[in-house]
Amino acid sequence: MRGFSDDERDAIRRQLVETGRRLFVRYGPEKTNVADITDEVGIAKGTFYRFFDSKSALYFEIFTQERDEFLAEVEAALRDIDDPETAIVCLFDHYLTWIEESPLLQRLVVDSTYTTAFRDLPAEELERTQREAMAELRPFFEAWRETGDLRAIEFDLFLGLLGAVGLVTLHHEEFDQQLGPDRYEEIRNTLIETVARGLTR
Repeated sequence: MRGFSDDERDAIRRQLVETGRRLFVRYGPEKTNVADITDEVGIAKGTFYRFFDSKSALYFEIFTQERDEFLAEVEAALRDIDDPETAIVCLFDHYLTWIEESPLLQRLVVDSTYTTAFRDLPAEELERTQREAMAELRPFFEAWRETGDLRAIEFDLFLGLLGAVGLVTLHHEEFDQQLGPDRYEEIRNTLIETVARGLTR
């Protein structure tokens, strides 16, 4: 079996990621198999494993890219905000927008495919990489603490609150159907503002 040049490897890896994202979003991780991806990319199924150890590893690569894009975007926005309450509203709003607009996250959060998508990866590795990534927000958290405006809570609890508020996205259609059009947006924004105010006053 011939080897690939660096450029070929980069191109194939990029195609695997792009094709994997599209198929995972369309069919979900359970109904997408490695052959579905490699057939579209035009490589043998066995060649896939020269790039990724498993389908879960590919899914995690795709998720990681989206997560890092979210973190880069929110960090850039937070750098221009001095007021802790305004900054927390900004962070929570960006987080919920990420969930709402990402088809991949819709599969993970709304359709509850998290376990299926990452079942071949060690739980401790997933936890470690997520913790390390979200630690990029810690400097902002510490800066808010230094102003004296942020309640004395631990960073892990703060991240827990971020995740808890993100769960409101599960009820988007429910709120609009039961309470009227656009009520989800109102509830979402009021929840973010209330939590930010409670954390800073």
